Amino acid sequence: MLSGLNYPWRAYGCDFGEHVWGGHIGASANVREIQDDFDAIASAGVSVVRWFMFTDGRGGIRWNDRGEVAGLSPKTFDDVDAVLETAAATGVRLCLVLFDYLWLVGRTLTRDDGTPVFRTEPRELATAEGQARVLAHVIDPLLARYGRGGPRADLGLVIHSIDVINEPDWVTRGLALKWRGGPAGARVPRPFRIDELRRLVRAVADRVHAMTGSLVTVGGGRVRLAPEWDDPAYDLDFVQLHSYPDRRHPRRDRWLLGRSSHDLNLSRPILIGECPGNGDRIHPPDHEPPAFSVSDYVALARDGDYLGAWPWSFKGVDAFGAVDLNEMQDALATLRAGPRSD
Repeated sequence: MLSGLNYPWRAYGCDFGEHVWGGHIGASANVREIQDDFDAIASAGVSVVRWFMFTDGRGGIRWNDRGEVAGLSPKTFDDVDAVLETAAATGVRLCLVLFDYLWLVGRTLTRDDGTPVFRTEPRELATAEGQARVLAHVIDPLLARYGRGGPRADLGLVIHSIDVINEPDWVTRGLALKWRGGPAGARVPRPFRIDELRRLVRAVADRVHAMTGSLVTVGGGRVRLAPEWDDPAYDLDFVQLHSYPDRRHPRRDRWLLGRSSHDLNLSRPILIGECPGNGDRIHPPDHEPPAFSVSDYVALARDGDYLGAWPWSFKGVDAFGAVDLNEMQDALATLRAGPRSD
């Protein structure tokens, strides 16, 4: 089983490269903190850290005056190098999440005085022209540096997997549970069509497979859509599912609790890529998880033949709180001790 957890960021969208406000607070400026975090993560027995990179485009991306992707912003490679070097030194590997579904949600970022500085540009991920720019100016330079034969191919070995986009089902027509413009009523001015999403993911997957030894996945937001990520059109190496069961809404999505990976009838291995880190102890006020702990999710992954169960989140970035590393360490130690006898 592959032990892992979601980091998932220090500052959303600003960990890699200069950001759209014109500054830099990325990983290379915070190496000591990351070193301490990775030391703690490794000491708990965790082997893979899932970390978001470009999120909605606010950081790491250089934009031209037409709102088009024009390249990587300054210091992006400094930050990627810093994260990979720190991971290598502590013995963990990275699952790098390239994009977040919020790239397709219509949002405007402002300065403190309310002056707009950035508007998300859905077309850059959804349209053929935008995807071509993203591939040429973001994906290809990354793989040229960290892929086989690149100047930092040594650091590329630390990248366990590339997660092309986090939870794109929320912003894809035909996959959204009920199309009301996106999750929680968010405005999605230019949603994916399924064929556009498949084209983007497959283009990235083909490049990653050709130039690196890393695996490719997509962070699927709902268990019921698992067959979509098993489709050969994506050419993923494993299916990733995010599971946040809510006792008040048991029919909103399929639960994985008590269910073997084989029950899903997929051809690829399945990772539980996100799950609550604290069961019903810490959670948003509008959510009521069952009493399922980190230890229970780890046991589910072991007994259900999943690749692993990666709790959300180390940094405690939202109302689900921070993962208890002592509990995680105990759970993984029990796992290493062998299967249950009952």
